[in-house]
Amino acid sequence: MMPDHQKNDRKEISMDLFDTRPPAIVLAALALTACGGGSDNSIAENDADNVSRFSEQLMPAATETVYLNLETGEMVEEGDDWQIAANRLNFKVNSGASGNGSVVGALAIAQDDFYDGSGDPDANVFTNATDNSEEEHLLGILEAPGSWQEDAFASAFGSSDSWSQYDFATGVISEAEDVGYLVRSAEGNSYARMRVVDFDFPTRDTSIPGIREFTFEFDVQAAGATQFGSSPVTFTAPTGYAENDGGDVCFDFDSASVVDCETSEVWDVQVGFSGRDWYLKSNSGVSGNGSGGASDPMTWAELSANDSDPGVPQLYNTDSTGGVFTDNTWYAYNLTNQHKIWPNFRTFLIKADADDPESTVWALQIVGYYDQNGTSGQPTVRWLPVELQQAQE
Repeated sequence: MMPDHQKNDRKEISMDLFDTRPPAIVLAALALTACGGGSDNSIAENDADNVSRFSEQLMPAATETVYLNLETGEMVEEGDDWQIAANRLNFKVNSGASGNGSVVGALAIAQDDFYDGSGDPDANVFTNATDNSEEEHLLGILEAPGSWQEDAFASAFGSSDSWSQYDFATGVISEAEDVGYLVRSAEGNSYARMRVVDFDFPTRDTSIPGIREFTFEFDVQAAGATQFGSSPVTFTAPTGYAENDGGDVCFDFDSASVVDCETSEVWDVQVGFSGRDWYLKSNSGVSGNGSGGASDPMTWAELSANDSDPGVPQLYNTDSTGGVFTDNTWYAYNLTNQHKIWPNFRTFLIKADADDPESTVWALQIVGYYDQNGTSGQPTVRWLPVELQQAQE
């Protein structure tokens, strides 16, 4: 913990540097958020030149979506001019499914050394990284990306290829082997272990315009219960499903019944397709008014190790919109058995207008998830405008 006199010194230096900037940037320079595990995420040791080169902002996103204008450094309303938005762990840009703007993003620095050969977080690297140690990536020379990405729907269950697979020879989409989830109900007070048992979507069969059949299996922990039940309930395609275009169908695992997606408020899992895209949805976020959600994918062995809901709300993702931030997660969770969030300090590129070759581009890092009091849902971002180098042929 930084001594009080050092904190005061840091505030005086930062005010001298930032007093001509918008208030949001002034406040952001005074204190970076403390990240999970007690890592030191201050910028106290930065020299004055580096501090003045980028802006910072804590985004109070614990209970609502908040919006940031990177040009001015100010928090704004949804209807104003904004480039990025945050809601707890979820970030989005102002385009596509997320907004009416033309903002796009790309990944500039992947931080591959934060992960092992299997793609799992390296706890030692995460817990030892600091704002200062990873600042060089933000301030370095960055190449123009091969492509930019606007926002689209992002399921709590992840992308469809995390739980299904496509056979290029036959055109059939089927279940991926050994994939399941922990799922929270729309009511938010019951839970289930869900296994993907069967999925059959023959995309080249013109006689079946949609999904032919599917089976999902649930071990349910009812409201007030202390563990998952021993008798699974099954969600299968209803009679005549394929003949009726194989579209959206919803399931309430508490009542073990298929319910109407349009009129029911208690559906927990929705399966469906749009064109040649197929998806799972939870009754949460942009998909419904419920308190549902789903964990990251797990093997059946990992699921079986959970006799009940672990009691960690952060475990459950919610349906949202996203693009570069959802495809390239900015954090790791529950390292060293601590239920906290650690940033990986990936550097993202944010372009203000995809259609304007002269548009401003910012390099941006998400460097924390907690405020000075350790309250979660308070992500801090830092950014600066950059001139990109063209990639070498």
